[in-house]
Amino acid sequence: MSVATRPGGAETLAGLPQGLVRHDPARPLAFMHVPKTAGIAMIGGLAGALRPRRVVSGFDRSLFGAFDGFDTIDPDLRRHIYASPAEVPRDGDFIAGHMAPSTLVASYPDAQLVTCLREPRARLLSHWVYWRAQPADHVSAWGSWARISLTGHDPLAGFLGRRDIACQTDNLALRLLLWPHKLLPPDDFIAERDDDALLEAALMRLRGFAYADVVENPRLVANASAWCGRPVTFPVANATPAVPAEFRVPLRRELTALAYDRLCARSRLDLWLWTAVAERQAPGVDVARLCEYAVAQAVARCSELLCGGG
Repeated sequence: MSVATRPGGAETLAGLPQGLVRHDPARPLAFMHVPKTAGIAMIGGLAGALRPRRVVSGFDRSLFGAFDGFDTIDPDLRRHIYASPAEVPRDGDFIAGHMAPSTLVASYPDAQLVTCLREPRARLLSHWVYWRAQPADHVSAWGSWARISLTGHDPLAGFLGRRDIACQTDNLALRLLLWPHKLLPPDDFIAERDDDALLEAALMRLRGFAYADVVENPRLVANASAWCGRPVTFPVANATPAVPAEFRVPLRRELTALAYDRLCARSRLDLWLWTAVAERQAPGVDVARLCEYAVAQAVARCSELLCGGG
């Protein structure tokens, strides 16, 4: 179903930039990086094409939910976590990270906002496998946040049912777009009664982006190059490693009916956003088929990693 026919009166993406207007070099670029959406590759490709003078990267608190143990995090990491826009360095012309538009715009009011989405069920499966592949000693620098990262060692259904990590699993793209919003609980799932209001707000926020696309778009490189006004290539980066032996498990055993129901629930709003952007940026492409293919590819890739493949 097209986003334009979504029941409940939610806004459509009419007026969303198609990403074919060139980047304005007189303005900073601010990239909203949704985790596990090939963001490192996107950032590397855009930076390689545009050759910014100063890159500012880091996190705000949008994806940390109710977590407040920042003083336990290693200082080298902690200095890249900005408690407020006032802490974000102001001398960049390319700003990229796990930061909400509210932080990016407050820090760089003239910035052109850019992002790339991924089919959300594929993204969430990849997120679980990525966290599952992390040994405890690899995340120790994150202090008490490491406990959150290690929830990937839980079974998939349990992982997707945990309210305390909703900030990382529950419609993550929408949460990032709208943070802080009174209808986004920091340690609970989004209430379905709020779906239409949140989706309208998220689509409205996307209209303010200079360029938004989806990872699966066969025209992604062409679109990004057209927007930049110069060739863009996206390197492979931050690939999920094979899962350590003690956490290997067949995905077919994990992907139970309950797990799949939760996977869909945790992705329901992001799927509308992804579909809206895909329909806008990939004209002539069967977006429903593209969606199915993305999920099938993610299942195949996660299955391989969960069995120790690379």
